[in-house]
Amino acid sequence: DVVDGGDPFGDYDDYGGGGGGGYDPYDFDDEDVGYDDGGYDDDDEGLDYGGGGGWDDDDDDNFVPGSAAPSRGRRPSGGSDNDDEDAKRSHFFSRKALSDFAAGGDGNDDYDDGTFRRLCEGAGITRPSRIQALAWPVLLRGDPAVVADQTGSGKTLAYLLPLLRNMLRAAADSDEGGAARANGSPRVLILAPTSELADQIRDVCARLSKAVPFKTMVTTASGRYAASVRDQIRRLERNPVDVLVSTPGRIGTILRTRNTPLDLGDLRSIVLDEVDVLLVDDAFGEQLRAVGAAAPVERTQFVFVTATLPDSVREGVKKEFPGAVEIRGPGLHRVAPTVKEHLVDVSVPSASNRDKDLCFQYKADQLLRALGRNRCERTLVFCNTVESCRAVENLLKRKDRRGRLTEVGAYHNAMSPEARNRNLQIFAHGRRDNDHDNDNNGGGGGGRRNRRRSSSPDNSADRVLICTDRAARGVDFDSAPVDHVVLFDFPRDPAEYVRRVGRTARAGRDGSSTVFAYGWQLPVARGVMGKRGNDVRFTVAAEEGFDDDRRDG
Repeated sequence: DVVDGGDPFGDYDDYGGGGGGGYDPYDFDDEDVGYDDGGYDDDDEGLDYGGGGGWDDDDDDNFVPGSAAPSRGRRPSGGSDNDDEDAKRSHFFSRKALSDFAAGGDGNDDYDDGTFRRLCEGAGITRPSRIQALAWPVLLRGDPAVVADQTGSGKTLAYLLPLLRNMLRAAADSDEGGAARANGSPRVLILAPTSELADQIRDVCARLSKAVPFKTMVTTASGRYAASVRDQIRRLERNPVDVLVSTPGRIGTILRTRNTPLDLGDLRSIVLDEVDVLLVDDAFGEQLRAVGAAAPVERTQFVFVTATLPDSVREGVKKEFPGAVEIRGPGLHRVAPTVKEHLVDVSVPSASNRDKDLCFQYKADQLLRALGRNRCERTLVFCNTVESCRAVENLLKRKDRRGRLTEVGAYHNAMSPEARNRNLQIFAHGRRDNDHDNDNNGGGGGGRRNRRRSSSPDNSADRVLICTDRAARGVDFDSAPVDHVVLFDFPRDPAEYVRRVGRTARAGRDGSSTVFAYGWQLPVARGVMGKRGNDVRFTVAAEEGFDDDRRDG
């Protein structure tokens, strides 16, 4: 049981997350990873932990940085130069070779026509990740499935490659002999909860289509590829499409449009990416039902993709699709083993536990210590509210007004989309000359104009991005690896811990996390962080005292 210690830091606004009363733990079971029919577990161990329910958030944004950014080669504090890189990455990659995968599980070599091989080459895959090795045989057979694994495990390619291979093979075997048929009639439909995640999936498809030609279209209301409903309908009328990527809201609008050109009658597959968000959020229910009514459900392969698998999602999927294969990756509900975790008790003396200024100062001092200890290229700082993001941003900018040590940006829904995207591009790739001018046009998220000019034209300053929970959902930071994650505010939902910390140590890389917790949060944090079985560093802020050089004058 969690003892109700109140919310002295004001971390949760009016969301009811403070005090532990807002937690409704998921009842995760202890089944082995792999398939629920026991067919294939890729030599992985069973693992699970109990989390908390609810997706209460004030932010609804994601972003995908662009092409890969060069790394300055700095390691997070505590890393060893003598570590065996192959051993560290072994938790990510499967022992299977690409040639081990057969089409449809019928024993026929899928490399006969080279489609799957060319798709893998287009994706840059020479060795599958563990979730990919688990998912490919099932999806190549055409079975409905739930694909569940931690963030950064390779789930997008786990479902895209087999679905595209089956789509292209069917097109080649048909009388048409081509990849695209009637205009506005997709073969594969992928639904994502946010336009930014839809943009990310579209970018992956665009890269794959250079290896094996097929046509992708994205229909969203915002994001990099956004357009009006009228323009999107016109594009559907005039162009063939193989893969349609959309959000439930926008595709629902298009389907309800009179004389809509969108025809889902030829669908082979429907993917619900981030299904744990889509099914829990009631706002998506009506749109999803509209899609189901327009699609040939009986002959369509459904794929449900998620980074967390609460019982509510499992039971909901099994009720509608009793034959769906549950594919549980080895990292489900776990932090990557290459993450070095540090838990900091930021509890204030009991006599001052309602002094929010002192509470914030405890956390602020520990944040500055953490950034000083972990000098690295990219650090994500997670807060629960926009107000908290602004306070942390102002704190860091005051401490380094000229930006010699840190390049600080924010990402939350109180900022304009242009400002959010610009800050994320700077975080991923460094600052360009015109970014300085843009700072005076609302680029900062701290409620004031940022008039400083970076004195680091070579981008040598550490980059710090301060964000809210939704930035941890579906965002691909693989092109701009995150070295260090700080949980300035402990998450409302313990399952969100995995999503936040999952931003670092992706694809077998090293990473570190620093977690601030107080009172009732501490046993929850210990329970979540201790599931990995490794030692978690623990310090108490009150025992360290304040560093006068770090405090505001």
